[in-house]
Amino acid sequence: MLIGQNCYKCILNQCADLAIASASDTAGRNRMLGKYLQTVAEHLETSTPPEMAEALFRVFYEATGIADPYLEKKLLSTQLAQQLYPEFAAEVAAASDPFIAALRFTIGGNIIDYGVMPDFDLSTAAAKVREAADMPLDMSAAAELRQQTAAAKNIIYLLDNCGEAVFDRLLIDQIGSEKITLAVRGGAILNDVTRNELTASGLTGMPVIDSGSRTPGVSLKTSSPEFLRAIRSADLVIAKGQGNFESLYGEKDFGNVFFLFRVKCPVLVDFAGVRLNSLQVKKNSVLRAGCQQSAEK
Repeated sequence: MLIGQNCYKCILNQCADLAIASASDTAGRNRMLGKYLQTVAEHLETSTPPEMAEALFRVFYEATGIADPYLEKKLLSTQLAQQLYPEFAAEVAAASDPFIAALRFTIGGNIIDYGVMPDFDLSTAAAKVREAADMPLDMSAAAELRQQTAAAKNIIYLLDNCGEAVFDRLLIDQIGSEKITLAVRGGAILNDVTRNELTASGLTGMPVIDSGSRTPGVSLKTSSPEFLRAIRSADLVIAKGQGNFESLYGEKDFGNVFFLFRVKCPVLVDFAGVRLNSLQVKKNSVLRAGCQQSAEK
């Protein structure tokens, strides 16, 4: 999904936030804003939203030397999710259909997102994940996901955000961790999961690969060839979060991908024909030619 005109406001807001965080004085912030806007101009016509974020944060890292600006938020999100995990695990165990209950909570956890929602209030996370237990779900798509996870022998589970990753354990337990290879970002970007956060999230004992890139999604430009080959060759890929959806939905050679995410962006409402805040289970479809047009409606 290439950047469309409805993405402009969010991109410009991100530039403003990064400029303010990049310097302590007005002159410095104005100078940095110019660099961010130049970066936008250079990437606007050829990038997905996650690729744009990677390009902007590359400027931030070089200017400030701060390698992981979301570190504290990642730690706090993980701690909160670990506190909530026993409650949700008990609900899954008691459910009439544990797979569907785990799927709802796992997607519900995708609300913990500082990329799409820079002002996200972590104190609201518990209630927002709990409400997922009663939210509508595409049961046909969920049934297909269940069938394919049962049949697959090699599943790549593409993680998204810290905190959310703790709840991914609920679905992983239903699928069987022996089938799963975890996939993470190649470096710190927003509040996304890297290798560094796996142990704190309780995600251990499974093989791990990383994208080789700081894109908060999967970049066909900057992800390592080995990573892209692994995704293409897996029996099944479970891709969490909007960034992964924006990166791969409609791309050829990725028909083995199921996207699980919570809709937090009006652009996706238009692009994917879904409701804001809804829980989504979507099998990939090859519609690359229509992606840009759809994004600009």
